[in-house]
Amino acid sequence: MTTIADGLKDVFLAGVGAMALGAEKTQELVEQLIAKGEITVEQGKEINSEVLKRAQATAERVGQQAQAAADEAAHQAKVVASHLGDQAKTASELAKEQAEAAVSMARSQTEMAADAVQKAAGEVRKDSADFAAALKHDVLEAQMAAMTPEERTAFAAKAAEIAARDAGAKAE
Repeated sequence: MTTIADGLKDVFLAGVGAMALGAEKTQELVEQLIAKGEITVEQGKEINSEVLKRAQATAERVGQQAQAAADEAAHQAKVVASHLGDQAKTASELAKEQAEAAVSMARSQTEMAADAVQKAAGEVRKDSADFAAALKHDVLEAQMAAMTPEERTAFAAKAAEIAARDAGAKAE
């Protein structure tokens, strides 16, 4: 895998190679000018020296720029990594909050369902008690309808005795 630093290194080396090739061409040109007598050997040495100084200065400048670019790229990578880490942490916290909210909602719904069941059970008990009382009353009426007048008189006396006993028990 090629990194940004490797890419910058390749660019830098290509630049140095181009400058070296340019220095060689300059050397050839200077030698031709000396051979033709258009410049002196001393002037040729000065030209070569100046070209070499400029090439070295350019190489240093390009190297510094490449290093600065690599440093900036590394810094940006760290910033992005930190930002992604923060986003992951935020997403994790949000997921945890949503899970807690879902559990809380489920508990509330369970409690509401339990309350509804208890209320329904209470209503069923009341309805059952009312039905049993009505049924008891209907059975007693049916029994009384089947009794003779003497049996009704005995039954009424017995019912009065029971009612008096229950009233006495409640009073105590």
